[in-house]
Amino acid sequence: MTLQRAALLTVLAGVVAVALALSGTDPAPANGAAGPPGAPADDPLAARFAATFEAERTGDLARLEALAAGDDAAALAAAEAFLATAGDVAPARRLAALRRVDALRLDEPLARDARRSLDLAIGDAAVAAGRPEVAVAAFDAALPAPDAVAALRTLLRDAPFDLARRLQNANLHQEALDVLAAAGAAAPSIEAPALRALGRNEAALERYRAWTRAAPEDRTARFGLAWIHWRLGDLDAADALFAELGGPDAAYGRGLIANRRGDVRAAADFLLASERGSRLRLAGRILERAGRTAEAIDAYLALAATDSVLADDGAWRAKVLAERLGDDARRERALDALPEGGYFALLRGGTPELPTRDDLPDADPPALATAGWLAETGHPDAARRVLAFALRDVRAEAGPWTRAREARFVALGEALTALGEYRIPQRAAAALVDTSDQLRIWRLAYPRAWPDLVEPAAAAAGVDAHLVWAVMRRESAFYPRAVSRSGAQGLMQVMPATWDWLAELQNEAPQDPFAVHANVRYGVHYLGWLHDYFDGDATLLVASYNRGQGYVGRLWESAEVNRDRDELLHAIDAQETREYLQNVTYVRRIYDGLADLEAGRAPTDPRPAAAGVETSRSPVGERPTASR
Repeated sequence: MTLQRAALLTVLAGVVAVALALSGTDPAPANGAAGPPGAPADDPLAARFAATFEAERTGDLARLEALAAGDDAAALAAAEAFLATAGDVAPARRLAALRRVDALRLDEPLARDARRSLDLAIGDAAVAAGRPEVAVAAFDAALPAPDAVAALRTLLRDAPFDLARRLQNANLHQEALDVLAAAGAAAPSIEAPALRALGRNEAALERYRAWTRAAPEDRTARFGLAWIHWRLGDLDAADALFAELGGPDAAYGRGLIANRRGDVRAAADFLLASERGSRLRLAGRILERAGRTAEAIDAYLALAATDSVLADDGAWRAKVLAERLGDDARRERALDALPEGGYFALLRGGTPELPTRDDLPDADPPALATAGWLAETGHPDAARRVLAFALRDVRAEAGPWTRAREARFVALGEALTALGEYRIPQRAAAALVDTSDQLRIWRLAYPRAWPDLVEPAAAAAGVDAHLVWAVMRRESAFYPRAVSRSGAQGLMQVMPATWDWLAELQNEAPQDPFAVHANVRYGVHYLGWLHDYFDGDATLLVASYNRGQGYVGRLWESAEVNRDRDELLHAIDAQETREYLQNVTYVRRIYDGLADLEAGRAPTDPRPAAAGVETSRSPVGERPTASR
């Protein structure tokens, strides 16, 4: 490592350490209010940042607009500074600045709230600027936000069909129906699926019939009519429609009908013809429950031959059943179908295939110097953004992925982590691990994020820090402001009700779920509580963190599962939870293996969670307990 790069990383890490020491909260300090000293003479990007800070300080809006016309991190900073400084500016100028922010910002799929706020701001500015077409597009993107609904009702008051369609596409079913009713308009293609989604099946049946009368060749309408007959228990009518429609989706419907009628073989045949992995898995389960084990194995082997995410589950289930049946031929076919890596390889005693090299050359891309100057002068947010833009640009470069290019990528990613930004380099590096044999790429993809917070919290809770990082990686991919569609919040994706309960367990008022220090502490405390609740059983702990300890505990003790780990994995009713358990368990082993490699040890026995009860590496501390 060059002296320049080592010094820079020391500066960046120092910024994070000072923030932690002063705030006791998050390693993400706000930019300093005072402008920095003059930028380095040989650094054009730093010069543009310096010009932006000076223009913001003096309120020079024209200069900020000119600087925002670029395509780099400084241009984005200038557009944002214009918006923060402009005050009562002409709507057209505000709209232009907002659209510059939209065009220049780095995409973050998990930033749903920030994205929606920007869309609402663009919509408001477009209305004020007399640009209704821009406003409609922006408010449509912001749905289902109530402000967006209200704005679209005004903008599209003379276009009820267009408005209702947009509301329907945003799953605002009742609102779409209300718009049509208020206008005295009929639109079966909107009304029928809306009524079906609301569970008003009798009314939906009438509208689907109207839709098919108006468009007799429309397959969407005919499928909808078939499924409404299915919901209403009119199996003959549904089966006749599915038979006419044909294709995999129709075969799925006919399979469900045959199963309801008790025709197991026909149900399985239809489901096997329906192609999708979840449907093939259902065929296997139906055959299993009917005691037709050999046929069930064949169904799971058919699933194993697909490219479905469930293919490995199918191969494993085929192996389990074949062993119970004593069918060596089918067992060998199942073993041949299992992938070489992943969770099921762990169950067979394997270890993750980890990088073998740590020999990248040193690299000092120009963005490091710019970021170092920004961090030193009290602008760590701007420093992070410079590094993130540079990382994106390295990924987007034309030409081969050389060692020198990989070294630049790693240098930028490591500088970001030194500034407490783990999500951006993790997301970028995760796309490279399948082809990279470099330890530093893998460390970016599997970071030990916020170690000064995670490691003490894990030790206090009696859980392995590697488990915490594996959960965090799956839950939020290290994005502190992540919010799931179900409302789970922050790095460890804790639901609001659980958050309040965890605060009660710790005898305190609920903290801010988006504060890194608080979310880590609460999430790790919950992992520790689950560790105690399940006597250190990692399989039950991990599954419960996703699905809830009540459900997992009842399933574990049920007659169907009877404390059998293979049966538990098979019986969990949500694919999300099964995949969650597999991913977190496997990623934890990657963390174990990387730590061993960095310590100069050979990767240790993976001790897969499904192989038995596992105790934590840290002693279990005393914590309050409560029933859930």
